[in-house]
Amino acid sequence: MSVPAQKQGGKDPIDRNSLVAGGIMILIGAFVLLDVSGMRLGTPTRMGPGFYPMLIGIACIILGLMIAILEAHAHLEPDSTLTDRGVAVWRSRVFVPLSMLVFALLLRPAGLAPASVGLICVACLAAPHFSLARLIGLVVVTPLLAWFIFVLCLGLPFEMIRGIL
Repeated sequence: MSVPAQKQGGKDPIDRNSLVAGGIMILIGAFVLLDVSGMRLGTPTRMGPGFYPMLIGIACIILGLMIAILEAHAHLEPDSTLTDRGVAVWRSRVFVPLSMLVFALLLRPAGLAPASVGLICVACLAAPHFSLARLIGLVVVTPLLAWFIFVLCLGLPFEMIRGIL
């Protein structure tokens, strides 16, 4: 039986696995950026073949830095959803992928707004605590944000509501 690590100065010891995970994410992001350095990037409205991979590389580096920095500086008690292997685990494993499937199935026939609303409604079922106020807020804000980013800023040809907008 292993003995738990001793607390140093009242803090839990740094989880080296999280630091390694952060470092791996940074390396993946750096490799992706190096790999796309010879590709055309284009502009946000006329993306080249290297634009999206560049964004993914930057996102990996930022995520890796966040993982490493948060682990190095904050020693928080684990959330009950991380330690509980009960209902919360299966709910998230079922409803999050199902919400993405609902989005994909609704996007072309219904439009961006109904697909976003469907995604949100199904994904909210994965939360351990249901909040009607949060659901309404997300249902209102997310389609507007999707319209702003994808239709207005990037100029992508999405219909907000098929046949109407």
